[in-house]
Amino acid sequence: MAYYSLEEQRNAILEIQRILRDLDYFENEVARIRLSGEYDAETREGVRKFQEKYDLPATGIVDHTTWQVLQAVEKARREATQLARAIYLLPRSPEYSIEPGVRDDVIYVIQHLLNTVGQEYDSIGNIEFSGIYDENTQNAIKEFQRINLLEGNGIIDPSTFNRLAAEYERINSYNE
Repeated sequence: MAYYSLEEQRNAILEIQRILRDLDYFENEVARIRLSGEYDAETREGVRKFQEKYDLPATGIVDHTTWQVLQAVEKARREATQLARAIYLLPRSPEYSIEPGVRDDVIYVIQHLLNTVGQEYDSIGNIEFSGIYDENTQNAIKEFQRINLLEGNGIIDPSTFNRLAAEYERINSYNE
């Protein structure tokens, strides 16, 4: 790699060291090295172990191929350990609500959440997956609202949905 300044060289070495250090947390096969910004014996040994692990010539020097593999392995590790992105099923309007009679994919999700929460609260019961905000779903929502001290009107507004999602996450965290 060509550098225009000592600072660029130091930053590149720090990046190599950071990647090797991060990979060691997950693989425990690459030496955990200090972030020094110097291409010292410890860094060289970490690079050599990485090269051996990924069937590269074990020179301890970061050539173009080693750099490409380092970046690819780090990217794959980051993507594999990344938390799922949040999706918003309801519009982000505080006035938005779902009332009985609605047929929508979000109702399947709500019914699933209710069934999971219902495992802990017997009075909620089990809801059939229909995708329709029917009377059984409405009664389960009313009971959920009552248990959680929300207005028991059977309308799914953002506060009811958010509380339902929070209960779902809490219950699922026990099952991990």
